[in-house]
Amino acid sequence: MTCGRGTRIRQVGRHLRRAFLVLLLLGALPLLRSAEKEAPLRVGIHEKPPYALKNPDGTWTGLAPGLWQGISDATGLKFEFIELPNEDLIPQVADGKLDAAAGEIEVSAEAEKIVDFTQPFLTSSLCIALAKTHWESAWKNVIKDFFNWSIAGYLLFIFTAMLAISFLLWLAERHHGTKHFHGGLSGIGSALWFSAVTMTTVGYGDKTPATITGRIIAVFWMLFGVILVSAFTATITSSISMARRANSIESASDFQHLSCGALRGSLSADILTRIGVTTHEYESISEAFEDLHAGKIEGVVADRNTLSFVSKEFAHRKPPIHFNIPSFRLREAYLAIPIREGHKDYKKINEAMLHFINSDEWLELVQKWTANTGSRF
Repeated sequence: MTCGRGTRIRQVGRHLRRAFLVLLLLGALPLLRSAEKEAPLRVGIHEKPPYALKNPDGTWTGLAPGLWQGISDATGLKFEFIELPNEDLIPQVADGKLDAAAGEIEVSAEAEKIVDFTQPFLTSSLCIALAKTHWESAWKNVIKDFFNWSIAGYLLFIFTAMLAISFLLWLAERHHGTKHFHGGLSGIGSALWFSAVTMTTVGYGDKTPATITGRIIAVFWMLFGVILVSAFTATITSSISMARRANSIESASDFQHLSCGALRGSLSADILTRIGVTTHEYESISEAFEDLHAGKIEGVVADRNTLSFVSKEFAHRKPPIHFNIPSFRLREAYLAIPIREGHKDYKKINEAMLHFINSDEWLELVQKWTANTGSRF
């Protein structure tokens, strides 16, 4: 009897403990849901001024952090930045490792297939930065080209041809009564003078061949000389044009002869590759500018805001380094926030962003970071 009562007491105790655990779990569920709800959004970011700059203390500043702070203030959503290489931002958002990404991220058809983009928050342009070439440097390049082996070899060929024609003309004319080409070295010198003025189409007429053979040689030299001078003029003109073009871009075809740098994994790099430009990809635009200054590449292609910002940083160096950013635009760039497909906060983030970019705070932020760069928003 006593044993049966003890068994019932133990059973009741087990039921009470189970009930207590159930109640405990039910009470903890709201807390767990609250913790899940308050977990900060994981936002990927890559340093690229003026959109994202990392401070020495690890905090971030620039257009993208300012935009995300405005979204957070409006929605109450917490976020944390995760620094990643530029080419990893979109893939990690698509894989769900990130909730979103921040920075200069262009809307593209390929990326739209795997992530959701908000409405664009800024419109800028893809442009090119070139090494600043002063007129002294341009003429130094022309002179350097003038004295390179190809030009020197061409001049040597012309002079050799002139000597050969002069000697043949002297042989044909040296015994003629006009005495224009009589004598030894003096006769050859007169023939050389004749070949020079004939080739350059000056034709003073002070020395003229009188024999049929001499005139045949002269006619041949007139025709051949015109070809030689035309080819030489075209070579020099090409050298001068290349020196001038090195500081000017007027159409997309002007990119074809350049080797250009771009940010790794960016739309700029993709476009350059597709149009057949020799493209070098970099982890940062500053690295590309260093190589541009060193002459390792001939241009840097990126968003105009980025080019202007980095160019100003180099201009403040001692000694200052200057670059040229032509007004030509390769294409328009629409910048937006990529968010994981089906994210529960997509609509909230998009609405808050649209509200923020119409505020005076955003206007001040854009003017601060992109002053005089031609941005539109």
